[in-house]
Parts: sequence; structure tokens; C-alpha cells
Amino acid sequence: MRDFFAGMGFVIAGIVTIITAQQFPTLPSLQYGPSLFPSLIGGGFCLGGAVLAFNALWLRKKAVVQEVHDNPALADPPSKKTNWAMLLPPISIVFYILASEYLGAMLTIMVILFLLMLLRKTSPYIALATSVAVSSAIYFIFSRYLLVPLPQGVLLGGSLPWIS
Repeated sequence: MRDFFAGMGFVIAGIVTIITAQQFPTLPSLQYGPSLFPSLIGGGFCLGGAVLAFNALWLRKKAVVQEVHDNPALADPPSKKTNWAMLLPPISIVFYILASEYLGAMLTIMVILFLLMLLRKTSPYIALATSVAVSSAIYFIFSRYLLVPLPQGVLLGGSLPWIS
């Protein structure tokens, strides 16, 4: 049942993402706007969560038909680490929504990536270098080439010093 609830959590997170993305400003000269990618991600969350929930229900039904003690693999509960790992993507999305207006998109993405890699037992130096490189690449691709207005944050005075 944990996978079912995790799947339903992903569906809810996807719906929230889609609703939030619809509030982004649209550009009159483009057929698609800044809401396209978050909506696609939200749709992926909904689809993946639904698959996870239905798979959990199907496995539960299958486990009831078979006796659990005949197959000990079905009786093993997932570890606590696995349970916490399932909550990291929704927690990261909520953190981004709450912190990006203050920290800015690039710093928020950097913090999220760094913490996720540390929780996955990546070396701190590799996690720091990778989070800086990936968050910078994501920021420049979305802000410069896709023209998505990402939050600059108020922490650095509303603009990053190396971005004109």
C-alpha cells in the first residue's frame, strides 16, 4: 500500500505542478510559453504516479491470491531508506516553489541537487561541482535559449552578478 500512496502523492504533485504552471505569463508571439515544460513534467508525474498506484494495487491483489508465506519476497517490507527516498522528489518541488523567489532559480536548483546527491552518498566535492555545473546549465538553457522567466531571487539583489 506504500507504493499506492506514493503513486497518489505523485499524481497530486503533478496536478499541483500543472495548475501552478498555468499561472505563468504567456508570450504573445509564441504558441507555447513558460508553462509548457512544467506542464509536461506535471503530466509525467501524473502518468508515472498512476502507473505506480495501479501496479501496487495489482501486486496486492496478486499477493492476496497467492499466500504471502509461500513467497517470502512479497512479505519483506521496504526499508526506511526506500520510504524516505520516495518522498525526496515531491519535497524538492515544494522547496523549489517556496524558496526560488528568495534564493533565485539557480541557487535553489543547486541546493536541491547538492542535497539529493549527498543523501545518495556522493562525495561532497563531486556533489558540489556537479550541482554547480548542472544548475548553471539548466538556468542558462531555460533563461537564455528557451526564454523562460526564471526567478532571480532577492538574495543577490534581484540579479546574478555575471548575468547582464
